[in-house]
Amino acid sequence: MSNVPNPGLRNQPQFRNAFRVAGIILVGIGGTLVAIGFYTLFRLMTDDSFSQDGPPKQFFLAFVGMPILALGSWMMQAGFMGVAARYAAGEGAPVLKDSAAYLSDGQGILGVGRTVDDPAGKFCQSCGNKAPESARFCESCGHAYA
Repeated sequence: MSNVPNPGLRNQPQFRNAFRVAGIILVGIGGTLVAIGFYTLFRLMTDDSFSQDGPPKQFFLAFVGMPILALGSWMMQAGFMGVAARYAAGEGAPVLKDSAAYLSDGQGILGVGRTVDDPAGKFCQSCGNKAPESARFCESCGHAYA
């Protein structure tokens, strides 16, 4: 175990869920207000009644809804940031490993992407971590040594 303190909030899962729920609600409200505002504008423009009835009376709702929509989007982004980061890391890490192996002819870069055997020790084929000769499994990723 590491002695490094957790950099997150004490109640981080509750905050994350609150951001997700509030974000979805605010996006729904803001999106509805923006849709109503623009609907009234375009309805009057297509009915040719813009000149007869004056300006659209509910168009201001679009401008009220835009900041609410933005705030809800930011809250959802904060709530789902961890999921998105884990997805990006899961997609990018294998490519990084393969690139490091290719660019270094199997020697790896800082231990990443090592695929060739080294007389000084053995390396994990999965993550490139150096292991003692007596090890049967990688200490880093758990991959079995051949």
